Amino acid sequence: MRKVAFLVVVIIAVSLLLAVTLAGCEGEVSFTTASLSEATMCQGVDENWKPVDAVDVFAVDTPEIFCSAKLSHAPDDTEVSAEWIYIEGEMEDLSNYLIDTWSTTGGSGYLYASLTHPDNGWPKGDYQVVFYIDGKEELSVPFSVR
Repeated sequence: MRKVAFLVVVIIAVSLLLAVTLAGCEGEVSFTTASLSEATMCQGVDENWKPVDAVDVFAVDTPEIFCSAKLSHAPDDTEVSAEWIYIEGEMEDLSNYLIDTWSTTGGSGYLYASLTHPDNGWPKGDYQVVFYIDGKEELSVPFSVR
């Protein structure tokens, strides 16, 4: 009889612990099969958005900077976003500065994000593009302006 009572107490305790734990969960749990690869800084993209003239150092007068990446195993509603970040350089008062954001929704294939030349030219320094899939950081691509 003691064993049965002990077992009942353990089951109730585990049930309560599980209920409290689940009650504290908010939002959705998401899982995606999507992945990004072949992320490449480049001078442009072709008609399929594949990179053209891959480089990781750009001139201050580059008209537009591109980053192309391959999205694989992605359902059609996959959200991909990117942040363009100025890490550090000649603008000493700025570091890890968010320049711009970009996003798209779609399925597998190449995609690209780009930034056009600022009025005063690109500040010399180190930059990166950080890609996210459905809000989760996937990869970052460094580049420089010299």
